[in-house]
Parts: sequence; C-alpha cells; structure tokens
Amino acid sequence: MIKYFFTTAVLISIAIINTSCTHYYYAPSANNVPLFKEKKEARIQAQSSEGNEYSGFDIQTAYALSNHAAMQLNLFHASGNDGEYGSGSGLYVEAAGGYYMPSHNKHWVFETYAGLGLGGVKNMYGNFRKAEESKTSVTKFFIQPSYGFTSNHFDMALSSKFSMIMTGVNHSTLTKANNEFYYTEVNSLKGKSFFFWEPGVIIKAGFKNVKFITQVTCTVNNQTMQIVDDTNLSFGVAMPFIIK
Repeated sequence: MIKYFFTTAVLISIAIINTSCTHYYYAPSANNVPLFKEKKEARIQAQSSEGNEYSGFDIQTAYALSNHAAMQLNLFHASGNDGEYGSGSGLYVEAAGGYYMPSHNKHWVFETYAGLGLGGVKNMYGNFRKAEESKTSVTKFFIQPSYGFTSNHFDMALSSKFSMIMTGVNHSTLTKANNEFYYTEVNSLKGKSFFFWEPGVIIKAGFKNVKFITQVTCTVNNQTMQIVDDTNLSFGVAMPFIIK
C-alpha cells in the first residue's frame, strides 16, 4: 500500500535479493535531492534501506559548485538470503551533475540532475551444497528533476527520476538441464534495455547541521517484470554544511 500511495503522489541503483521462489536483478537506489540554495553548500547522507525482499544502505554526497551548478556521487548496496532457495547481493554507484534554482526567499528549490550509474549483482541459486550462480550487470543513464521546500529544521521534496537501464550477464554457471527457469531468466538479461520511472518522496527534519531523513523511492515500468524489487524505503541522517 505504501508503494502505490507514493506512486500516485508522484514518486536506484542496484540490488539483488532472493525471495522464497524468485530472484531479483534490480532495485531502485534512493533519490539524492540536496535542495541547494547557494554555492559551496555540501550534503552527506547515510540511510538504512529496505525493499520488499532485501536490506541494505545508501550513502549519498552532493556539492554546489556555483550558485546554479552542482554534482553528486552516490552508492547503494543491498543483499538478501534464503537458506533453501539461495541468496544475492548487489552494489551500485552513480555520479551526476546538474542545475538548481532557489526561489527568491531560498525556501523553494527546483533542481535537475543527469548522470550515469554502474552496478553489479551476484545471485546464488540453491543452498551452499548445490548452488549455481550468476553475475549480472546494470548500466543506467538517468535524468532526475525535483522540487522541494527547505529550511533550517524541515525539508520536503518530490523527485521524478527517469532511467534508461541496460542489463548484461558477466558470468553464469546455470544450466538448462539443472535449472531451466533461472537459466532462461538470466539469459533474457543479455543486452536488454528497460525504461523506468523512479519517483520519490523525501522528508527531513531536525537541526541546521543534522537532520533525520525518511524517503520512499519506487520503480514504475510498463512491463510485468518479476525480476525487479521495486521499492526502496530508507531512514537515516543527513548532514548539510558549507565548504569554505
């Protein structure tokens, strides 16, 4: 219900985990929305992230190069385990540059970022005595416009990330004879491209230099895909500061 509520309200990257009978090959990372007001501002955020079937963390950084230009660097890691059906883990890193425009009173901010992300996923199918494995990759190109309110004690923003994702298979020991379902599933990722809408809602509250953050980000696509864990619900701490 949380997922559909925030999707309707205008809700990366990568994670891979395992459910009782399904392995996933992608999940959204939390959207980084710094809401800069002037040059030399910086942000560091650390968040514990949860999906439908994984747990992990997001680490996000951003810096305002000038009064309108900024950059960011983000990392996302997630993993899951089921002793009977296997396990999985994923690591994703992205970098982006963008433009921000604060309002006259500097409480409302529009910003947009464009960037590139790279990730890798390892899946183990079955328990450790008879496990087969696959290693898949993700390359993501994205544009992320956002709009939000910021003050010393409270921030709130809506973001709308548009992602073009290309998947690949780096390594697989799966065989059609032993595991036809996952063999077909993994091989279907070779040279495949997907377009995702990844909206998010971000709320921060606290003090001028330390704020607690909660965020939900979802992956929305026009295909029925069971290889995507489509939710990232995160909680953590954001530290805004000035680099002089």
